[in-house]
Formats: sequence, C-alpha cells, structure tokens
Amino acid sequence: MIDLHAHTTVSDGGDSPTELVEKAARAGLEAIAVTDHDNDAGCDEAVEAGRRAGIEVVRGVEISCDVEDLSSRGYHPSDRPTMHLLGYFIPELDNPLSEALAELQYHRANRNVLIVERINELGIPMTFQEVEQEAGGPGSQIGRPHFAAVLVRHGAVPDYQTAFDEYLAKGAKAYLSRKLYRPSDAIKLMLDAGVVPVFAHPFTLNLEADELARFTDELTAAGIKGIEGYHGDWSEEEQAALRALGQERGLVVSGGSDYHGRMRPDRAMPGGKRGVLAPAEALEALRRVAGELRQAA
Repeated sequence: MIDLHAHTTVSDGGDSPTELVEKAARAGLEAIAVTDHDNDAGCDEAVEAGRRAGIEVVRGVEISCDVEDLSSRGYHPSDRPTMHLLGYFIPELDNPLSEALAELQYHRANRNVLIVERINELGIPMTFQEVEQEAGGPGSQIGRPHFAAVLVRHGAVPDYQTAFDEYLAKGAKAYLSRKLYRPSDAIKLMLDAGVVPVFAHPFTLNLEADELARFTDELTAAGIKGIEGYHGDWSEEEQAALRALGQERGLVVSGGSDYHGRMRPDRAMPGGKRGVLAPAEALEALRRVAGELRQAA
C-alpha cells in the first residue's frame, strides 16, 4: 500500500514528520509522500524516520496556485478558488524549488503576524506566541488551523469550522491574501528542479466537466506530468472520470488520503474518507518521470 498525499505539523497536519511516518508504517504502508503546503522543511526528518521504520518516504510538496483566469469561467474574482499542485521527488541538495518555498515561508511568516493584529482589532486578545505554540513552538510552520484552535480556546467561536467561516476563510473578517504562484510558474519551478508536478484534487475547483478538461489541457501544455485520480473525498464514479481524463492525456494517475491527522480526523490513513488506495504502479511511474527529468536537465 502507498499514500502519496499527506501533511504534517510543518504545514496544517496534526502529526510531526516522524509521527506521520511511524503511523504510516503501523498502518502497513510501504511508501508515503510528505506533501506539506508550500514547504518541504519536514522532508529530511521524515526520510530519516522512514529509514528507521523501514518505509520509503517520498520528498514532496503541495503548492497553492492563483488561477486568475478562473474568473472568466463563472467565478467572481473574490470567490476564485485556490488550486494546488503536488510535486514529487524533491532533491535533497540545494535546488530552485526549495529556494522558492523558503521565500514563500518568509512571506507567510509576515502574514501571520498581521493576521494576529487584525484579530486583535476585532476584540479578541490573541497573541502570536499562542498561535506559535499551537503550531509546535518557535520556528514551527503556522497555518490557519492553528489560528482556528486558538480562536476556539478563547471562546470566540464554538469550533474549527466556525473559526474558518467567520474569521479565516477567503473573504472572512481576518483573512489576508498571501503570495501565490501562477500554475505555469509553479510547474516550471518543479520541472527546473527535476520534480514531478501533479494536478491535485481537481474537483475542488468546482468546474464543469468540459471546463475541467480544458483546464487540464492547459496544465498539460505547461508541463504537468500527473493528475490525482484517487482521493477518499470522492465517489468511485467521480474518480473514474478523473482517471479517464488523465489516461487520455498520458498523465500519471496518482493519489492519496490527503491525511491531516487531528486537523482533519475524517481523512484516515490509509484511504481517506472512503478507503481509496492509489496503486503502487503510480509511485513507480512518478519515479520514472523524475528520472527522465533529471536526465534531461
């Protein structure tokens, strides 16, 4: 069994990289990809934990992208969704993708301080130190789930979902935009580093089938090598349509649980909500593509 989509406390997951890998090993997984949001800082720890536990750890990332032209596909600009690209087999040595991710973290850190200030202006006496501690202490990756937990603790909201709905979701009272790459730029960063770009959970864009096909064609022309066609959030019928879409375009069809630990307890590992498992062949296909990219570099 494999799982090619999982998060740790380095972004918005509930388990440290070591805890994630140890849980994956206990669950019987032979390989897991660590795909934290806009950050590969947990990969070294996860790889080392994998060596101890006897499980392969794929160094990965999930990059958030801004798709401006979706406003012409029925979205109002303020409601435009964020799309995600997964990247697999990040090199251990210095590379342009890891450098770009470090820059994103710099911008994110400044944004987190500003979010605290805005929440204070709304009458909630939250401190940055509280949020930092919720994320695991100084230097930890802070994400919106950590803000949500502190808002719940202060009694400002009854639960996580209300925290997002009222304060943290796009357009909510304390939301601040962040630096995002366009898909073509993120794809180029990955390809230049020999990293395999994959279109993550396409249905989250809420596009009609023909629009999703056209958008996938645009991403394919920009250089994506795969598409997520296995994800526990979707029905078998929906997944089959995505797999067919990917196969028709010669893309690797991969997937995973999108595990977030206690931050998303409905997504179990392995299999997510519906017990969906990506085939082992998907990992081997991604590995072959990564090798081809390195040879061409």
